[in-house]
Amino acid sequence: MNVLVLSDSHGRRDRLSLALERTGAHTVLFLGDGLRDLDEVDERVTVYAVRGNCDWYSAWDAPDRRVEILGGYRLFLCHGHTYGVKSGLDRAILAAHEANADVLLYGHTHIPFERTLAAGTVLSPDRVLQKPLLVVCPGSIGHPPCGSFPSFATLELRPEGVLAGFGKLTAHSDRP
Repeated sequence: MNVLVLSDSHGRRDRLSLALERTGAHTVLFLGDGLRDLDEVDERVTVYAVRGNCDWYSAWDAPDRRVEILGGYRLFLCHGHTYGVKSGLDRAILAAHEANADVLLYGHTHIPFERTLAAGTVLSPDRVLQKPLLVVCPGSIGHPPCGSFPSFATLELRPEGVLAGFGKLTAHSDRP
């Protein structure tokens, strides 16, 4: 199963559409800050979304966090602002662990990130990961950090494991 992971479109619907065209994904995980941009997504695409700190007004009824089971994996989705991800990932990782997630997906920082935490990783004196946890931030499809390109992540959910990848929209492919 191929999944497109997006966050922080901030009104750049064109970039969201371009990422969908590029990947051909039929499932989108949207991690907040641009819920209104999802109105343009083809109805044949399944969208799972969470609300970000800039999603005050939207017809999309999205929670602050959610757990979805796709391809046999438990995915913990959040924007990340309620877990303070700009200051560190500890609180978000702990929440994903408590939800028995295989994958933690977050946005908010606008910086692409991927790391796998091994089983046995100590989270706190009384909490240890019982299984690996893949942690992914797709960056920002709408407003990347200065000097960076708009980015997104992809997940391939296979029986033998999850493969994470990243894509960028370069100046030549980005629509004005």
